[in-house]
Amino acid sequence: MSVISISIPKDDLKRFDEVVKDLGFSSRSDAIREALHRFTAQHRWVASNEETSPFIATIVYPNKKEDSVHDALHEFDEIIITSTHTHFGGKCVEWVILKGKDMRFKQFVERIAGIKDVSICRCSV
Repeated sequence: MSVISISIPKDDLKRFDEVVKDLGFSSRSDAIREALHRFTAQHRWVASNEETSPFIATIVYPNKKEDSVHDALHEFDEIIITSTHTHFGGKCVEWVILKGKDMRFKQFVERIAGIKDVSICRCSV
């Protein structure tokens, strides 16, 4: 097994350790392996999906980034079936349902994830 090292802010590590405990992981390493597995599995799906299928994205970001996210969403209006915008805990939340070709899904994820301060972009089928 390979060993990696990362640097993260102390507050993020504290919150991570709380989640590790809450979810019952036996160690940080187990939780990080699970997170890496999900991250890479999601990327593999987005990168290799060859069929037209429904796709759901959840995006959370600070209010100040609303224009940037909405501009990005408009770039993909041909594959967006519907979207919902709401506010939660002082942040904006978008739920976007898409249907289209796999390459556009990949471009969508890359575009949204590339916007500074987008804290979550979860995608599922």
